Amino acid sequence: MEANTNNRQRMIAALSVQNDAEAANELSDFMSNDDSEAHASLVKNYLNEENREYSMRRIVKHLVSSEKFSSLSEVHPAWILEKLRDEPPRVIGIILRFLPSQHVRYILKNLPPILCQQVPNMVESFSVDPEILDVIRRKFESNFITMRITRSIDHLGFENLYYLKEAELEEMFIELGITELAIALSTMSTKVLRIIYNRLDLKDARRLKAKIKELPADISSEIYRQARSSLLQIDCERVGPKQLLKILGLGAFAEAVGHGHDQLIRMIQQRLDPKDGYMLKRYIDEKRVRPSAVSPEERRHMILRTVAAMAREERIEAAWKGFSSDTTAEESSDKFDSPLSWDEETNTLHQLA
Repeated sequence: MEANTNNRQRMIAALSVQNDAEAANELSDFMSNDDSEAHASLVKNYLNEENREYSMRRIVKHLVSSEKFSSLSEVHPAWILEKLRDEPPRVIGIILRFLPSQHVRYILKNLPPILCQQVPNMVESFSVDPEILDVIRRKFESNFITMRITRSIDHLGFENLYYLKEAELEEMFIELGITELAIALSTMSTKVLRIIYNRLDLKDARRLKAKIKELPADISSEIYRQARSSLLQIDCERVGPKQLLKILGLGAFAEAVGHGHDQLIRMIQQRLDPKDGYMLKRYIDEKRVRPSAVSPEERRHMILRTVAAMAREERIEAAWKGFSSDTTAEESSDKFDSPLSWDEETNTLHQLA
């Protein structure tokens, strides 16, 4: 049951058990049906914990920590590698301790050979005082934008798209690319469509064919014109089929970005391969110098439908089935402090790409 609960429910249950275990269940009387069922189940589990007071303190501490930062594992390893190049070998060894194995493999493979040979055995980091380890980790984390990832939000919105993992974001961009391609080719002859299908992977070709048949009637004529223009600007002979779809998807996503979304884009870039992050940033910059006749809200609505459909097909977490645009850019833009200006970020992205 705990897997189906959120941080808010877990925190309330843990605090109630810690403060007054006997009366913890009484809080259920003041909750909604869903919260009441979750609370009762959590309290039952927590009451069975050995050394209950210590366990509840540990749970609360973990929940607070998870609300503040999602950990370095949420950042693409290429970004981490770029910052590690400026650190001494001993610090690199300590930071590797906090990374998942796939990040560690990527970094060790791409570090300069001389520097990689100087990195001490990871076992040595366990001899360092835990408080010093924590200071080093937090100082290194300050190089990146804090990504507040929580399960306590009832309605996911456009502003929460950075919750998606790298693979899920890539899947979303490809799906947006398929939609964009379907719009661009919707009036083409069967012969032309067959040529396009033969260039794509079988799975993507089937999805494109289905998309063309299922295009919503409310798509504006300007989006049709925009999709065709985007396709014509790509040198299809020089990019593979997956890359073609991703480029179209990144361009379509850029059209949904409005004022106040700078921080959201930076957080999404942290999850992406820097090359894709730079491409997204370039499309957004181009959009800002040539305002589109299509409103960002119309584009965001298309993204909402795409993400919700992906959740229904179980290609991403089921929580996105109710994907909502209720959260505005202004509501989230004040929550974060950015370490880099937009132009400085462009320079950094360009170096990494």
